[in-house]
Amino acid sequence: MYLTASLVTLSGLFCQILAAPNGADIWERAALQNDCNRDNLLRSFVDPRYSASASAFCSTYIQPTVKSTNTVTTTVPAATKARRDFATGTYPPSRLSSACSCILTASPHATTAVTTVVATITAASTATSSTSSCAAATPIIKNGDFETGAIAPWEITNVIPPLPAYEQYLSLGVQRPGYAGSKYAFVVTNDLASSYVEVDLSQNLILCAGTKYKFAAQFYQTGSDPETHVEVFVDENLIAQSPSGQGTANKRDVNEIAERASPAPVWTSLSGTFTAGPSGTGLLRVSFIATNYLTVQWGLDNVVVTPV
Repeated sequence: MYLTASLVTLSGLFCQILAAPNGADIWERAALQNDCNRDNLLRSFVDPRYSASASAFCSTYIQPTVKSTNTVTTTVPAATKARRDFATGTYPPSRLSSACSCILTASPHATTAVTTVVATITAASTATSSTSSCAAATPIIKNGDFETGAIAPWEITNVIPPLPAYEQYLSLGVQRPGYAGSKYAFVVTNDLASSYVEVDLSQNLILCAGTKYKFAAQFYQTGSDPETHVEVFVDENLIAQSPSGQGTANKRDVNEIAERASPAPVWTSLSGTFTAGPSGTGLLRVSFIATNYLTVQWGLDNVVVTPV
């Protein structure tokens, strides 16, 4: 019979194989497959005596598709030449493929190539520079031209001799005319007030720490006595000074000098440099100084501080 001949052929091929230790498990798994036909060929394949050889044959005869638990699909490559000579004289290829599919799907010995996808996460690191930029407000000097008609935000921080006891001899404030035809300038008038006269005009500055700055201004000074001068400080460091006795005109009538265009005072440039300290702030002080009961008038205008 056709079936008897098939079994004889299979028996001849497997007679040298020992029983597989897990053949019973393979049979149970194969039996659970809904699409497996439990014919004599499948029973021969799962027989404990022949299951190892059947698995080896089937692994090169077909290309089963195996799905891993993480849904990655891969295909087991077939051998270069499939063993189509196995039982070809007894069973058609469709039967062999069907039986092999059943045991390869059920067998724990089926070789699968599972591709594991590993996600590599690259963390983008954003470095924060420890160096902070500084942008001081401009202009650094506020109301440096006194065109507001007021002193603020400047402050009178020192007056010797004190006012108002000596106000008939000493006056200060914003007056006309200013530098180069402008309306106003800061003016100090000393009329024999004392053996020592000092008036300090100050303003707080917002600066960039470690930055070098230039101070510049226009000033005038009446009289030519060597005991009269103007000094400029930043945080008590002297940065500019007028030459002693740098007078621009003999005093005639100090009240008229402040009000009249002629005779007009001669304005002179005054400048110096300094480097801002670590605090990023500074106190600018302009001191007007005279000794020996002198009569003198000073004017200050167009004060600016700029980075070098």
